[in-house]
Amino acid sequence: MMLLDDLPTPAFIVDKHAFQQNCKAARAAAAKNGIPRLRPHVETHKTIEGCIIQAGIHSAGEESLADVIGFVASTLPELSMVVKLGCEYKRKPFTDLTSATHGEGCIHVIVDNPQQVTFLEEFAQQNTSDENTQRWSVFLKLDTGYHRAGITCEKAGVNLATQIINSTHLLLKGLYTHCGHSYNIQDSGVMKETTNQDHSMILGFLNMLRSHLKSSNSKFDVSSLSISVGSTPSMFSHDNALKIPNIELHPGNYVFYDRQQLWTGACSSEKSIGGFVLSRIIGHYDDEHRNAIMVDAGATALTKESTPQGSMCSVLGRPDLECYRMSQEITMIRCKSEDGVKPFPFQEFPLGSTVLLIPNHSCLAAACFEEYHVVDGRNYSVSTKSEVVEMWSPVKGW
Repeated sequence: MMLLDDLPTPAFIVDKHAFQQNCKAARAAAAKNGIPRLRPHVETHKTIEGCIIQAGIHSAGEESLADVIGFVASTLPELSMVVKLGCEYKRKPFTDLTSATHGEGCIHVIVDNPQQVTFLEEFAQQNTSDENTQRWSVFLKLDTGYHRAGITCEKAGVNLATQIINSTHLLLKGLYTHCGHSYNIQDSGVMKETTNQDHSMILGFLNMLRSHLKSSNSKFDVSSLSISVGSTPSMFSHDNALKIPNIELHPGNYVFYDRQQLWTGACSSEKSIGGFVLSRIIGHYDDEHRNAIMVDAGATALTKESTPQGSMCSVLGRPDLECYRMSQEITMIRCKSEDGVKPFPFQEFPLGSTVLLIPNHSCLAAACFEEYHVVDGRNYSVSTKSEVVEMWSPVKGW
């Protein structure tokens, strides 16, 4: 039997029970809010095991939950992973990613620029024979307020959608928006306003596109488009009060959660945290300048991603402590104190013992590790004495 305490550190730890409960809660909330489908991201965990849990495969009694109809992947290794998983359950042989992208196929390409569409058309034309005239499936990414990626929900967006619709090599499958600005929202009322604005902008765009196509005598059915919305912070606030057809949610971070989601309220408590970094105490500094301990997980295990709460990470179950300083390989931990002189309980944290750290951003922290040590917190609270029950290996690369 291997306990977390026995592992080399730092190590990434997954609470499988929390992971399962988080996935079930997301599907339940979507169904309750009138959104019958999920297309979750896999970039947070990057594992076959995680995909199976997200999809509810092998889970009984989940008929009332939203259906998982596919996944969103960000890298080629992630794409290969989910396509192979789909082929395995459909008993369909996997050949290559290019063949899986044709027509209604397993893969849909996201675009937001006319040059991307031109590139896809040229590539498809070069790789399509007279006998194989299937079209590549495309989602058009719209900017509904985050202002990172996505074309505007205005004339430029309508023109790009029309370019895809008129293509002989592409098929407009749906619209995709990312409610990324929700990561900066803590107030539930503001969060609701943000999701409502997201949906309103999508409906406005659909109406503009429908009118434009009608004026050009196009027979394309706008109501057939899949509408993919959401993010982890906003997933409980999206509903379908506006009756958007074919709407779906695409959260990702919800499988692990982290300190950022504890702040937004998407994660209600540390019990729902599914991803941790195990770290070992390697230093005691009982002096007036520091009054702190040092652990062996730093920026290369947790990254220096910030959160509104401040600090580099937090110690599971110890709200009285703060991780106030981080270097490449170490983090310093002290007591929270207005004057900075509260004595640290060194006797509770012996040299060589371990702690579980909650990352500010679990997606980035998980990506620092080649393997995950999995525990099952079903019948007990996860601690450094928890038993390792499985090993997961995330895909790597871009």
